[in-house]
Order: sequence, then C-alpha cells, then structure tokens
Amino acid sequence: MKNKAPQIKRIVIFCILAFLPLCVFTPLLDFAYGEKIFASDDPKVAAAAYSLGALCMFAPAVANILTRLITKEGFSQTYLGLNFSGNVKYYIASVVIKLAENFFSIFLIWQLFLENCRFSDIFCTDNADKRAATILLQLGVSVIIFFPAFGEEWGWRGYLMPKLEKVMGRPASIIVGGIIWGLWHAPLTISGHNFGTDYKFYPYLGIALMCLMCVLMNAFLTLLTDKTKSVYPASLCHMVNNNLSAFVIFGIIASEKALIQFSQISAIKIFWVCIPSIAITGIASFILLMKYNVRNEHNQIEHKEK
Repeated sequence: MKNKAPQIKRIVIFCILAFLPLCVFTPLLDFAYGEKIFASDDPKVAAAAYSLGALCMFAPAVANILTRLITKEGFSQTYLGLNFSGNVKYYIASVVIKLAENFFSIFLIWQLFLENCRFSDIFCTDNADKRAATILLQLGVSVIIFFPAFGEEWGWRGYLMPKLEKVMGRPASIIVGGIIWGLWHAPLTISGHNFGTDYKFYPYLGIALMCLMCVLMNAFLTLLTDKTKSVYPASLCHMVNNNLSAFVIFGIIASEKALIQFSQISAIKIFWVCIPSIAITGIASFILLMKYNVRNEHNQIEHKEK
C-alpha cells in the first residue's frame, strides 16, 4: 500500500482541483440568473452557459499541471508528443469511428422514434452536396472545440488514467475513471446540460446516464491514448463527439419533416438510443486493452526471467 500512497495522493489532489471550478461556478451562475442556465431559452443566459462549459473543460489540464507542481512529481510522461510514426491509423480511427457511431445512432433514432419518416427523410438527398459540405465545414470549425477537448483529455487520459491504473489495475481503472469523469459533469447535468431538467428522476437519471456513457467512452479514449502515448487522438475524438454529435449531424442531413418530429423527442430518450453504438466501441476497446495488458505483462515476466 505504501508504494500506492503517492499515486492515491495525486489522484485526490487532481480530482479536487478538476472538480472545483464546475462545483463552484455552475450553482453560482444558476443563482445569479435565477434559473438553470443550461436549460434556459434566453440567448444571453445560454451564452453564459456555453462560456462556462468551454472554460471549465480546461480545468482537468490545469489540475494536471498544478498537481504535478504541488506534489513535486515533475513533468515526465506528459503524453504531449504527437507520435505520428506508426500511429496515423489511430488518429484516423479517432474521427472515423466516432462519426460511424453517430450515424448508427441516427439510424436507431429513425427506427425507434420516427415511424412516419422514410429513409430519404432522414438521410435527405436534396442538396446533397450542400449537406456534405456543411458536415465538412462543421468538422473544420471543430478545431475551435479541439482546444477545450484537449483540456479535458490531458487531464483525464493524460494524467488520471495512468495513476488509477497503477493503483487498481487496468480493468477497474477504466470503470472508476469513467465514473469520475461522469460525476465531474454532475453540476452541468443538474443545471440542465445535455438532458434538460424535464425528465423522471431528474437529476439522478441524467447523472447515472452520463457516468455510463463516460465509462464506455473512457475505454476507447484510453485505448487511443495508450496505443499512441499521446492525448491528441483522444482529443480529436472528444472534439468530434462534442461538435459533430448525432444531434448536430441529424440537423444537417435530415429533411424538415424529420426535424419537426425529432424536435418532439426528449433529449434523455435520444441519449439512451446513442448508448448502443458507444457500447459497441467501448466493449471492443475494453477487450483490446485487456489483451494488450496481458501481452505486456507476459513480456515483462519473460524479460525478468532473462
């Protein structure tokens, strides 16, 4: 336990520093505006909510730096190298797989909720070139989102996950790390982020659903980071997840008829439908991580025997 004590200390300090901004500023802004800012229809309040969310995405990165300074750990193993050599496939996969997840989620939304819509209403072919260009433009604009996404990834995958793995091993660290990441979103969820506030068991169901999604996503993001020893592929995936979600893509490719019906579906239901595609990637990533872990342990044993 003694050799784990420094890691546990760093985990605790990191989590306190990462959680503090959202836990303090979200309820303060809710109180200042007199409403849940992430569920507000007021453009000024919505702008304040967006600004808070974007700024607080840097909190894990700042927590990474401060924890290293406070504990005098230093800045080795920062995961800040690009490491392109031999890893280009992971950079590509970080974007392509997330986009594939989102399109599959759209297909499920159509099958489950949009009974009166045809395939051509969901994947509308009218002005197809314009719609495709809009998706590409949205992907280009996502570069703006990359920096806040990097702020989270350098904290969660670049600092917390390696520490958790040293304390509890890889399988448990994926689950615990995902739950920590999900709970970090709790102040936002309580304020109406992602799910709104008009659903049964608010906000507990929203928090639980966020934790589930974060555990599943954590497996893929950890795989990307572990394989490349870099946080940038995970940051790209996080960027696409936030700025080219199934919600956003649906708004670009669907017909007006489909959009009207889509707007009548609660956000909590849509997020439930997004779980299967994320689960497929997450479970596959978890299996690959376990195989990779076993192979490394086997190699280490052979090296010691020699």
